[in-house]
Amino acid sequence: MRKFIKNIALFMLPIILTSFMLTVPFYGVGYYTGELKELDRMIAEQRENTNIIIGCGYNEQTPYYKLSNANYYQAPIIALGTSRVMQFKDVFFDKTFYNCGGAVSGNYNEYVNFLENLSYTPDTIILGLDAWVFNDTWNCSLGEYSSFSQIEKIDRDTDAIIKSIREDWGNGKWSFSSINDYDENMGFNGRMKDTGFMYDGSYYYGYIYRNPEQQLDWQFADTLDRIATGTKRFEWGEHIDDDTLVQLENLLRYCKVNNINVIGFLAPFAPTVYDAMKNSGNYGYIDEISPACEELFADYGCEYYDFVDIGCFNVTDDYFVDGFHGSEIVYGYILEDMVSNDSSISKFVDLDQTEYLLNNSFDGRTFYDPDN
Repeated sequence: MRKFIKNIALFMLPIILTSFMLTVPFYGVGYYTGELKELDRMIAEQRENTNIIIGCGYNEQTPYYKLSNANYYQAPIIALGTSRVMQFKDVFFDKTFYNCGGAVSGNYNEYVNFLENLSYTPDTIILGLDAWVFNDTWNCSLGEYSSFSQIEKIDRDTDAIIKSIREDWGNGKWSFSSINDYDENMGFNGRMKDTGFMYDGSYYYGYIYRNPEQQLDWQFADTLDRIATGTKRFEWGEHIDDDTLVQLENLLRYCKVNNINVIGFLAPFAPTVYDAMKNSGNYGYIDEISPACEELFADYGCEYYDFVDIGCFNVTDDYFVDGFHGSEIVYGYILEDMVSNDSSISKFVDLDQTEYLLNNSFDGRTFYDPDN
């Protein structure tokens, strides 16, 4: 009997050791980096230490994260839009500001839904408008927000996260030696790439700031491929989508009823990207956006600005994080331009501080040296 048990044990030992090696170290890394930390706890720790960057690689719940913080800070001015508003920074303002960028990703009924989830009413919204939202070819894949939808924290699938962590390690996407590179941060992207959300809701691209040539969209290769193939937000379209204008009007109407001042802007593309879109002849709808928005925003007493062609600021491609995400420098110029046009945003902006940052920026992508 003892011999039988010994043989079974010897047979099972390699299986047990293999199972251990395929699970336990990766669970450990998941918890050690904060990737598997309770999200509300991460949020609370960042509020206590505003130097912390939260950059989850496998469990990012941006709508909940932004809603939780917006309700906590109750800032009189917020930015609302996709990731293309994330470069507005708290340091631009002399009143409390919070960046809700990334809390929404689709059409404007989703924006209304986010506002309905807020426990307070902001005074002013800087509203980012993405050109592709006005293209019905892209819109056909979007979900609907015909009724109120509560934004809640999603229960994470720990086993699925660990599986992804293990697979990415096997594919060389991360290494155990990198888990302490930025040990004050939380989450895989925060700890290993110094990338993620800052306390004010803006986004920090530490890895790209240090290694711009290592990103997928280096020299806009990925974005230009999208333009050539008409895919992934760069679908071709000749005319503006009327349904988008209906939803945008619903948003402006909601804000007017609730006494929320709206300052809308059409977000920029990198100069090379914008030129490629124009030269392709496949994006006729873009020229129809501003005439329609100018009229619509005026009807509701709101401001509208067109920054889709950012060449007016004499910025180059080096001022962009990728083909369609302008840097914090670009968004400083956008804010400065709004103020110069007597925008109502002026009462919130610390113009001296903004101009100082612009005049003393580290490079075209970031105000500060990422290594100091």
